[in-house]
Amino acid sequence: MTLKFNGFKAFGMAALLIASVVVAYPLALAFQRSLSIGGFSNYRAVLEKVNIFRNLANSIMVTGVTLLGTITICSLGAFAFSKLRFRGRNVLFLFIMMGMMVPTSATIFPLFQIIKLLKLVNNPLSQTLPYITGNSIFGLLLLKIYFDGLPNEMMESARIDGASSLRIFAQIMLPNAIPGLSILFVNTFMGAWNELQIAITFISKRDYMTMAALPVNFASSPGRTNNSVGELFACLIMCMIPVIIFYICAQRMIIRGMTEGTVKG
Repeated sequence: MTLKFNGFKAFGMAALLIASVVVAYPLALAFQRSLSIGGFSNYRAVLEKVNIFRNLANSIMVTGVTLLGTITICSLGAFAFSKLRFRGRNVLFLFIMMGMMVPTSATIFPLFQIIKLLKLVNNPLSQTLPYITGNSIFGLLLLKIYFDGLPNEMMESARIDGASSLRIFAQIMLPNAIPGLSILFVNTFMGAWNELQIAITFISKRDYMTMAALPVNFASSPGRTNNSVGELFACLIMCMIPVIIFYICAQRMIIRGMTEGTVKG
């Protein structure tokens, strides 16, 4: 039994090592290219040409508003569809889920017309409404699954004690859905932070762009020199740093959330 376990563990470690190399190699190659010709001066050149901290602030604002809106809408909506009874509940839920079949490219033009009508072109907030809408469909499905797994007896006991639906949601249901909320948080963050199609369509001015759209704009900027390739990869590396930091922090959050959810469940 011990030999089988050790063999399985060794196989797992080898597989993880290979996967790590596959993932790390493109990053290492990009870092090596960022040092070509100009060395670390490429990074200084990017900071001189681009107000990257302004773009970082734009990404934080867009992602923060998207997270707040998505988690609020999805948690309340999933609780209503899972635990509350109202006419047309199943039909309405299926109608909302149909939105997952519509690709983003098919909605770009009507979305742009709406954003233009609201005079939000070249405003970072123009990205939040489409992001919240797109992420809420998947988030609603995800959290509804978690709420469906929670026993109704928990609600009935709380109602006997005089608790309202809002109190049951906030104090009983929401804490027990921590695993789902953790997954939704990470998925929404990565989707809002890395989204490119909407970002380059609604924003044309560099100072209002998010980090995801910055390398594309930087690559098409005039006045390219022999150092352009190195500067471009330096820009890419600098834009990846916040995502890497988030992954390091989010890993612990997901593990802690899943553990707490298992214990409370």
